[in-house]
Amino acid sequence: MSIIEKVKLLFAVKKPVAQLAAQVKQAKAGWNTLGFWISVTATLGALATAIAGYIPATTALIITTVIPMIYNILRAFRNAGADGITPPAQSTRFWVGILGMVSSGIVSLQTGGLHPEWLLSLNTILAAIMAAAQSVGAQPAPSEAK
Repeated sequence: MSIIEKVKLLFAVKKPVAQLAAQVKQAKAGWNTLGFWISVTATLGALATAIAGYIPATTALIITTVIPMIYNILRAFRNAGADGITPPAQSTRFWVGILGMVSSGIVSLQTGGLHPEWLLSLNTILAAIMAAAQSVGAQPAPSEAK
């Protein structure tokens, strides 16, 4: 490969790399918040303590549902009116919600003592909150809505 071909390749790759970097910067904002890390730590802590048998499985199920719900609601209102719409896969609201659902499933599988209707109901509630949070977070600022 000649030097000219290498320079051409560099310019061809520059645009997609810049787009990816912009998306990562946008997603990083949520990862750096204290609320995100409290939510992740609380959810994983509830999962670990339930698997170890320190708290009942139903308590862990409620914790792994309520913590992501609260995070999703608070983050959605904070992002309401922000420029642009964050795709779900780049949103910390999405990933905290998925962590809550996966944790609930793991607790259910490990303890074997949860009623399936509990798991279904709480995960349905969490999914509805995640969808609502994504919708609220995508609302334009009040000055733009007029």
